[in-house]
Amino acid sequence: MTRKRLAIIASAPVLAIAVLAGVHAQDDALDPVKVAPDTHKLAFENAFVRILDVHIPPGSIERRHRHPHGLSVYFTDWDAEVTVDGKPPQVNHRATGTFAWSEAVIHTVRNVGKSEGHVLRIELKQ
Repeated sequence: MTRKRLAIIASAPVLAIAVLAGVHAQDDALDPVKVAPDTHKLAFENAFVRILDVHIPPGSIERRHRHPHGLSVYFTDWDAEVTVDGKPPQVNHRATGTFAWSEAVIHTVRNVGKSEGHVLRIELKQ
């Protein structure tokens, strides 16, 4: 077997995962880029991660949406009322320069503070 053929065979599973992940995200009715396009912008995506640039103005409410597990990086101080499916609302202070890991979640978010919430959301695909 030639090196070229072996490389093609070895890369097939990675390509298949990338294609399936892309199809899943496109079909997800709770994808935040679809549900809240005014606040969630796609900054980067590949087979392993999707990065969202999120800007939530004071007083705004994001409709119910889904995130896979991932990391949030906070660029501003703000207060978020987060309502996770099946749980009561919880107000969380987000501080500039902090990070938070979260497991997969379906939630709504309301900015209850006086400043814009700016978040970089790094979502893992695997």
